[in-house]
Amino acid sequence: MAINANVISLLNSGGFSNSSVQTLDLSSLANTGTPSVRSGPPTQREIARMAPWDSRSRPPTLSQLATEALRSTRLVNTNLGTGAGSAVTDPNDRDLFIIHNGVQKLQALADAAAKDGVSADTRKRLQDRLNKGIEELNKHIAATKLEGAFLIGGRRLSRHESEGIPRGLLQYDTKPLVNGDLTAIPQGFLGDRRFTLNVTKAGVTTNFEINLAEMGSTERNIGNVSNFINNKLEAAGFESRFSRVETTIPAATKGGTPTIQQRMRITTTSLETLSFEASTGDAKPALYVAGGKTIDNATQSVVSKLTGLEGTDELASFSSDISAVKGSTVGARASVVGPDGSLYVIADATGKVNGQTPKGKSDVVLMKYDTTGQIVWTRALGSAAPAQGFSLAIGADGTLAVAGAVDGRADTATSTTGNGRDSFVAAFDSEGRDKWYHQQGASGSDNATHVQVGADGSVYVMGTTTNSYGGAAALGGKDVYLQAFDVAGAVRFTQSLGTTGDDTPAGLALANGQAVAVWNEAGGARMRKFDTITGTASSATNELAASNLTAVTMVASDSAGRIFLAGRDASNSIANKLVGMEISSETVLFQTQTSGEAIRALTAAGDQVAFATEAVTITPASGSTPASTKRESSIVGLDADTGVQAFSRTAPQLADAPISIALAPNVSQSLDSMGIPQGTLSFGISDALTDRTGLRAGDQFSVIVNGGSERRITIAQGETMRSLAAKLNRVLMRDGTAEARSLRGIESLVITPKAGDRIELKATAGVADSLTQLGLEPGVAIPRPAPKKPGTKSVSDPPPIIALEMPLEGDVSDKAKAKALADTFDGVLRRLRIGYREISTDPTQVELRKQNAAKAAQNASGSSAGVAYYNRQTALGQDALRRLGVVA
Repeated sequence: MAINANVISLLNSGGFSNSSVQTLDLSSLANTGTPSVRSGPPTQREIARMAPWDSRSRPPTLSQLATEALRSTRLVNTNLGTGAGSAVTDPNDRDLFIIHNGVQKLQALADAAAKDGVSADTRKRLQDRLNKGIEELNKHIAATKLEGAFLIGGRRLSRHESEGIPRGLLQYDTKPLVNGDLTAIPQGFLGDRRFTLNVTKAGVTTNFEINLAEMGSTERNIGNVSNFINNKLEAAGFESRFSRVETTIPAATKGGTPTIQQRMRITTTSLETLSFEASTGDAKPALYVAGGKTIDNATQSVVSKLTGLEGTDELASFSSDISAVKGSTVGARASVVGPDGSLYVIADATGKVNGQTPKGKSDVVLMKYDTTGQIVWTRALGSAAPAQGFSLAIGADGTLAVAGAVDGRADTATSTTGNGRDSFVAAFDSEGRDKWYHQQGASGSDNATHVQVGADGSVYVMGTTTNSYGGAAALGGKDVYLQAFDVAGAVRFTQSLGTTGDDTPAGLALANGQAVAVWNEAGGARMRKFDTITGTASSATNELAASNLTAVTMVASDSAGRIFLAGRDASNSIANKLVGMEISSETVLFQTQTSGEAIRALTAAGDQVAFATEAVTITPASGSTPASTKRESSIVGLDADTGVQAFSRTAPQLADAPISIALAPNVSQSLDSMGIPQGTLSFGISDALTDRTGLRAGDQFSVIVNGGSERRITIAQGETMRSLAAKLNRVLMRDGTAEARSLRGIESLVITPKAGDRIELKATAGVADSLTQLGLEPGVAIPRPAPKKPGTKSVSDPPPIIALEMPLEGDVSDKAKAKALADTFDGVLRRLRIGYREISTDPTQVELRKQNAAKAAQNASGSSAGVAYYNRQTALGQDALRRLGVVA
């Protein structure tokens, strides 16, 4: 059988579009020695021998396929019936046709979701069917074994290489302090600049009082200031050093002038620990604000620091975006200030944030910012089920606690789940390392809404439940619970609060060995104290009559034993009232109300309490400029004893998104101005992957070498990149190598098969999958064969590989995402068809491959006869394609 070489050349040279290649079927040329085209529509017998993508086989429309997928319980149908491909006897061809039909149904579902006017209910139905269909088809692909070829659901790789995971260096670079050359003087270095530098070595701390006034007439550029500090360190025998770092920012326009920036770098050793404190008289209060911001039409967040709160202080503030990868969202929910002035923020994220990737559809990320606004570290809760964080607290010992809710099991080892939404509490140390995690649910929906940390690291939580929770009796309706944990995460006690009706938690405070719980019942707001060890009530229930509050919406407290309640009174439906109380005596200190705006966030520290409301600015029309309304967040600070206003500021956070505020009572003006972080200099240098990613002990992935049995790789607590590489090497033996690499504070894992071998990485189903957290993707790594003379074949040639690059999940939550997913499936179909042409035993495909090889050999030899042959066949092929209707 002879097939014109012009057809072959066009199939391989891109002489027409991919879509044309996909719809062209050459089976009609296989009946005789010369090409022919039968007039009229094909018979059913002819259709049965065609590939299902042949346009002449009258394939079903996308609408018909979507309807079939929605009605059927199974997406994969292994019976080809009497339609296209049903008469094909080659098992490889049949397997590929079955997979093709499944992918086409998924594409049809995505296409349906990309249409205009899709209702929310329909979109949800399409999303659910897609999720189940993708999972079913990927399992089918994994179970399909081709003869003489490899079928891969993921990508074909020459080696597996993870995305880099940051590991801190022992150096700290400030933000750019000044533009210009090495003599430029930062504005923040001028004036009264003084701070305390503490260096701890071998358990001994040496204090240095740094006062730039001692430099006299020496210019205060970064180099000179660094030398001034270094002289003190060197004289005391320390190795830590300060230095100037210069960077150049290219010009924004061609021919423009580049920008030269100067920073300060602080370098230390593993034997020395540096910390910075405010000098006497240099500390002032500051306010952190975390809330929503729209970036590229997606909900993101921004963290701001506001100083100069007293009106006469210098302004030294920052604003830092919290952004997830494009197409994802991240929303800040709560924040708290640590003892050294550092800020901790939790946010709900649907995509990667600062290198942390959610295991499931959404996760809670915990971030630490230093006082200059630089990210110190980011940790993910590591929940495999969708999770939300509602509350964040820090104790005097640095213990951090996060409370929230999770829809399903978060991990393999420490999760117990009821029927529905469950409460969770997670504890971390001050560097974000896991301490313990607790998930518990009753039969119904539960949420952990408020959390506090005791001085010893014990944790106290309030939340809601619809059934008996933690051994405490159900009271009826929606109950409030109070639960306590010791420093190891063991439950101390659980108390049910409320009535037989629906009750809601309002907030929680700790003072004088007591946990102060505030909640709302149908009859009004309530407050009661409980012993922090036994959970025994230590006071009668206060109905808050003196405060005139009928409902409390939020609670804040400070270290001086004051509690602040925001809510509403009987005369108002808006929660715009704030009441300050002394906890021990329950005496009201002050009462105040906003002009009508609801209080949206509350914080207290030092001698101040602050709240956030919505500020509305209306600009009237002027000329051709229409009127406009600007909504932003407004923060007001009050004296904690009297309620007298201390400051008022506006912030850039969106008024219609969650907002969190946190007061820092003692922030060094000098360190802020000089760009040096207050507190202990932290580098986030933990080796453990369970500290630096969302990985948890017990998480797994599988390794398959040369098609053999699956070998599970299980993450251990404290697992490092080096120990993980060692585990892999024990599995790979002589068939490949695993190597942990580190460059400039970034670690990666590289898995390389030996020549002639293949290594497959496979994700583990359920909550324990760890590939995503490692920055690895499922797939097969096979070394590329050495180049050889075109048109030749050796018995040692590796079998063909069909890598489909099937997605593991799909998102059709909006039209754009649905269209992108449909395009992804189109790529899968294209790769499947290319694979079919490479391995099919259909006579037409075999002849095509033979002539491809012959043409390649002729072109490689450079013979004039080969070139002439190619040119002749190209010309003839154009005519044949016109008769086939492929080109005009």
